[in-house]
Amino acid sequence: MKLSIKPFRSGTTLVQMMMALACSTMILAAILAASIALQRSFAAVEGYSRSEGDQLRAQDYIAMDCRRSTGVAVANNILTLTVPNYYDNSGNPIDVICNGTTFAYGAGSTTIKYYQSASNFVREVNGVKKAIATNVSTFTVTPQDLTSSVSASITFAPSFSRLPGPGPIAGTTVYSNTFLRNAVARR
Repeated sequence: MKLSIKPFRSGTTLVQMMMALACSTMILAAILAASIALQRSFAAVEGYSRSEGDQLRAQDYIAMDCRRSTGVAVANNILTLTVPNYYDNSGNPIDVICNGTTFAYGAGSTTIKYYQSASNFVREVNGVKKAIATNVSTFTVTPQDLTSSVSASITFAPSFSRLPGPGPIAGTTVYSNTFLRNAVARR
C-alpha cells in the first residue's frame, strides 16, 4: 500500500478577500462619518459656549458700570458713562486718609464708552479700547430716562450654522435694563 501525502494548501479565496475588503471599507466609512459628526458637534458646542460667555460678559460689564456711574449719555448709539475713581461701602466717592495724609483717590472720574465696532462689542476706558465680545450684529441703547435707568440690547449673530446663507435664525438678542443707583437724580 502506497501512502500519498498531498500537500496541504491553505489560503483565502478571491471571494473571501473581496468580502473582507467590503466589510472593512464599511467599518472605516462608519468610523469616518462618526468622527466628522463628533467634530461638527464639538464645533457647535464650542461656538455656543463662546457666544454665551460673550453675552454674559457684555451684560455684566454694562450693568456693573451703569450701577457705579454718576452720569450717562447716549449719542450715535454710543453709551458713555462717567464713573468716580474710588468708592466707599455705600458706593459714594471718598478720599483716603492715612497717617494724617489725605490721598484723593476719589478725585476725578473715569469715562467708559460702549459701542459696536464692525462685529466686535467694545468697552473703552479713558481712551483704551478692548473688545469684550465678538460676532455682534447690532447694539442699541434706548435713551429713555437716563437719570434712573439704561436700557440696551445686543444681538449676536449665530456662530455655527450648516446653511450657506444667514440661516433661519437671525441671532440671539440679550437685553439689559440697569438701574442707575449713583445718578444725579438719586442723590
